[in-house]
Amino acid sequence: MKKIAIIGSGAGGLITSSKLAKDLSKQIRNEEVSITIFDRNLEQEFQPGYLEVAFRGTDPAKIIRRVEGLVSPGVKLVYENVEKVDLADRYLQTEGSKEKYGFDYLIISTGSSPDYKQISGLREDNMDFHTDAYNSNLIYQRISKIKSGRIVVGIAGLPYKCPPSPNESAFMLDEYFRKQGLRDNVEITYITPFTRIYSAESINEVIEPIYEKRSIGSVTAFNTDYVDTDRKEINSMEGETLKYDYLFLTPPHKTASFLKGTEFSDEDGWVKVDRRDLHITSYGDSFAIGDTTNLPISKAGVEAHLEGIVVANNIAAEINGMERKYRFTGRTQCSMETGFHKATFVVGTYDKPVEKIEPSTMNYMEKKVMEKIYWGSLHGHYEWLFKYHFKEDYFQD
Repeated sequence: MKKIAIIGSGAGGLITSSKLAKDLSKQIRNEEVSITIFDRNLEQEFQPGYLEVAFRGTDPAKIIRRVEGLVSPGVKLVYENVEKVDLADRYLQTEGSKEKYGFDYLIISTGSSPDYKQISGLREDNMDFHTDAYNSNLIYQRISKIKSGRIVVGIAGLPYKCPPSPNESAFMLDEYFRKQGLRDNVEITYITPFTRIYSAESINEVIEPIYEKRSIGSVTAFNTDYVDTDRKEINSMEGETLKYDYLFLTPPHKTASFLKGTEFSDEDGWVKVDRRDLHITSYGDSFAIGDTTNLPISKAGVEAHLEGIVVANNIAAEINGMERKYRFTGRTQCSMETGFHKATFVVGTYDKPVEKIEPSTMNYMEKKVMEKIYWGSLHGHYEWLFKYHFKEDYFQD
């Protein structure tokens, strides 16, 4: 029996497992192949929905599903976190267990999470919309009580997932307070370590005028050093100081703890992979996808999705006695809501620079459609739509 182990039951792990289960259904029925997901989490959250929970008051329960209902037939679940992976001897161990789970193929899809330890004082005063649905809801409870004051949003440190989301938070806050008739009483300032409001120049050209039009302040090249909670000040490594009353910053992110110090990860714990077929350096039968890789691209769900399809196709092809031929194009497509039912998209590949796309209602509607089909997409129900939409960037063969 060929054993496929997947670490992580997030979007990447679920999409990859569903594709494998579909393409290898006959082998699974004949007990020639097994697919097992390892993850302690009982629930999966629609992470792009955190912004809606934080700044529009959406019920957190609406973006949460039980993992057991998201797993395709033929895929097994082990509700334990992995604490050790040995790629040379092809086994993994879960927390608190001495049992070794052997594998023939491994896919690491452990995502990333906020790391408050990097910035002193940040946890005490900051509220973020990247941790989970519950913490996102706390933001809405807070802003519902704000009548005036200085709000600072933006990027506290690198790397972080969902690149446009800090900008979206600034636009959505502006929209919220305008609708409440309080915008003149609230000062919104966006901070970023980049030298412009958005790192890609083409997108920056689109959104910088919106910042100016809506009187959203911005401070670029601001690398947060520490937060002085007594003085209500953010201090940068460049020596700048910024006053605040409320902080809604995106913290720097970290990888899963068991990956740090391994021979297949970099010094920060991000897994080193081939940028085209996602195999882990020096190990052709082990892969990593999504946020957990060291690839210089966005840490976002669409990347995990497209990478997972490439990996699943190649593993299935090899098990079926065919040559691996599928390659990831580096495609990114992150939506950026600019408020008042308009949005743009950050679209690019390894070989194509990020496009300049003006915000529109149509883009906003497309974003909403993707939200509607998200849960079904984890089962692979809409691959025909993704293949049509992404065309040659869906994958290369």
